[in-house]
Amino acid sequence: MIANKQLVVENLLSSYTEAGEGRPLVLLHGWGCSAGTFKDLQTDLSGKFRVIAVDFPGFGRSEAPEAVWGCAEYAHWTQQLLQKLNIQAPALLGHSFGGRVALVLNSRIPVSKLILTGSAGLPATNRPSKKTPARYLPGFFKKGLLREFLIKIAGSEDYKRATPQMREVLKKVIAEDLRPFAEKISIPSLLIWGANDKETPVAMGEDFHATIPSSSLEIMAGCGHYAFLENRNMFLNLINKFLESHD
Repeated sequence: MIANKQLVVENLLSSYTEAGEGRPLVLLHGWGCSAGTFKDLQTDLSGKFRVIAVDFPGFGRSEAPEAVWGCAEYAHWTQQLLQKLNIQAPALLGHSFGGRVALVLNSRIPVSKLILTGSAGLPATNRPSKKTPARYLPGFFKKGLLREFLIKIAGSEDYKRATPQMREVLKKVIAEDLRPFAEKISIPSLLIWGANDKETPVAMGEDFHATIPSSSLEIMAGCGHYAFLENRNMFLNLINKFLESHD
């Protein structure tokens, strides 16, 4: 069993889990999730790596921020946590919202390798359809569709489940255009997408692949937004091969 640990980071009681020894690998969860989402993956990887899974502020056992945070604040919090744990040049694995944070964090600290799965953060380029997930809407701010965007996000499950404070955080986070951060990534990067992902469609993975020159894209058949849970063995094979390769 992997036990939760806590530290005071940025004046917040912050929770994380840690397992294994070796090169550091940091797991950054998606919106509405926690370190526990990665429990099985963390156990599997702990035989080769020192694996840290965080509870972002407002999730799991970490206190919620009093201010309305964006990706920059979450990246700063993660940076401070890693400094307290004396973790240097880690590999980062970001799922969904965690991918957003990883993009910004990569610009702040040395990162050895980057893995994004079902990540968000690049604005869409066309008008949304009725089926467009809320996470795929930030780019439409630039087209004067703020009212339409707010209606859609207010109807999303993530928004409905969030506290009033975290609803404001969600609105701020998904409105951020992180393409400038993605364009500057020069480290080896692996993109893993579920072929049936409806939250962050494969088109978003393809956009990341086109934006990050050093990236490779793997599409997992039969999987959705949580590919690392839906086919853990295939996911593990992909990231182990990537992390153990010499570049």
